[in-house]
Amino acid sequence: MLGTAVRLSVLLSLFGIGKGQMFHMGPCPDPSVQEEFDINKYLGKWYEIEKLPSTFEKGSCIQANYSLKENGKFKVINKEMLANGKINEAEGEMMHMDVKQPAKLGVRFNW
Repeated sequence: MLGTAVRLSVLLSLFGIGKGQMFHMGPCPDPSVQEEFDINKYLGKWYEIEKLPSTFEKGSCIQANYSLKENGKFKVINKEMLANGKINEAEGEMMHMDVKQPAKLGVRFNW
């Protein structure tokens, strides 16, 4: 019993030093963005290793592939493996949210 109480108190104390995503009261944080951002280094395949629960991602093995389109815009294809083994895929477009801060990117999907 004492061992469980000690482990629980250590675990709870770690919440104060963690900087991961977590819900809290008040406004959303406004983190600084990367300076000298190079979009070409961002392009390619990315794998999601952790996530918060969401309504638009139900599967596992989630990946996103960012590429340059012929019209100069950026395409993203997200894929996930559903519980039944099928692959769910969604295509969207990535855009700069603020031209003064090129590291601020947004993605729009046409469902």
